Amino acid sequence: MPEKKNASRLRAADFARICGTNKRTLHHYDQIGLFAPALRGENGYRYYSQEQYDVFMVIAALKELGMPLLNIKAYLDQRDPERLSSLLDQQEAEVERELAKLWRIQTMIRTKRKLLEQGQRAVCGQVFFEDCLPALLILSKPIHSADPAVAAPILYEHLARCHREGWNEGYPFGAMISAESLAAGRFDEYACYFTQVEHPAAGVPLFEKPAGRYAAICLQGDYHCAKEAYRQLLNEISARGLHPVGFSYKEGLWDEITQRDPDQYRTKISVAVE
Repeated sequence: MPEKKNASRLRAADFARICGTNKRTLHHYDQIGLFAPALRGENGYRYYSQEQYDVFMVIAALKELGMPLLNIKAYLDQRDPERLSSLLDQQEAEVERELAKLWRIQTMIRTKRKLLEQGQRAVCGQVFFEDCLPALLILSKPIHSADPAVAAPILYEHLARCHREGWNEGYPFGAMISAESLAAGRFDEYACYFTQVEHPAAGVPLFEKPAGRYAAICLQGDYHCAKEAYRQLLNEISARGLHPVGFSYKEGLWDEITQRDPDQYRTKISVAVE
């Protein structure tokens, strides 16, 4: 007699379609003993039940989180409420880590877009004035030197620390010059390096760049060839009867991520004025 198919059973192709997978995956899971069909027909067909849908979805979710199939099988072979609770705790923690990573990537993308648009709007070589909101900066160790042999190790340590602690939100590192060095024309004498953050973790030591009126200029070309831009900035400030206050800030808008040609890089130099 021909085999009578139970109406509540689904053939492999139909079950695969409902679950968003394929017959090959179901066959592989059956071979390794991870997920067997509810019924095997005399004709060799595999049939699945509607009750198996939730089990397959759990397997798919655990696999997507990177859990090896053998580990998933080990759990399913010895499943009980306590093991399920422990597994859910582990996987929820993994999801939180993945969400945090995706959030950092999204933040980085938004920052890069903002810097790109600032560079597009900038008129290089022209001093402009703007009202700025406060900004949070993570500072390197003090430099107070124009000697690259002194500055470079401090920069590398700062960049490594920002990477290690997950503080990279897409802003390139910048450099601060003290009011004293700026007034003396020592434009290569950095006080420290900085990295801007918008969502710092609790307990991270921060420097707040003050809100207020800033004079700024956009430099096109080599980040390190900025002396003329500093002079132009200070001359314009003086011509308007103003004077600089506090640190100056040098930060990249367009760098090697934006342009292949270093001559097309764009750097913003700014200082508060009153």
